[in-house]
Amino acid sequence: MSSQSTVVNPGITRLFGAPGDDGSISLVAIRERANKQLGRFADLAQEQLATLGISMPPAISLVSCPGCSLTLGNKHPQAEEILAWLDGNSNVSSLFKEVEVLFELVRAAEVAGDTVPDTSCFHIGLTSAGPIAFFEEHLCGQDQQ
Repeated sequence: MSSQSTVVNPGITRLFGAPGDDGSISLVAIRERANKQLGRFADLAQEQLATLGISMPPAISLVSCPGCSLTLGNKHPQAEEILAWLDGNSNVSSLFKEVEVLFELVRAAEVAGDTVPDTSCFHIGLTSAGPIAFFEEHLCGQDQQ
């Protein structure tokens, strides 16, 4: 009988591929999935923003902090339009959260055993050169707009 830690979950296999012989999932597979979803997010966001007449440059930084809503994380000449676009946009919020969770998995594997600060926020930067994703420690509401 298999132990619970080595049971192959069809959902996990669909997301990351088949686990290794030891039941582990490759960090490379998680990174690949995170980057794929980041690209999907950027495509969706840029398509929706383009319909509103918002394009890059300048770059758009979207940020999610613990206990705060997804918001604009940088000064932008069309900040009001971007914030209105974010408000109640469940497709964007949902896909942003999916990307965040995948990058959380990558970060957890990379810094195993380290404590992540409660003030760590997740950013997606939309640029003309492509999207970037990163974590940065700061308090919600600081350095925004």
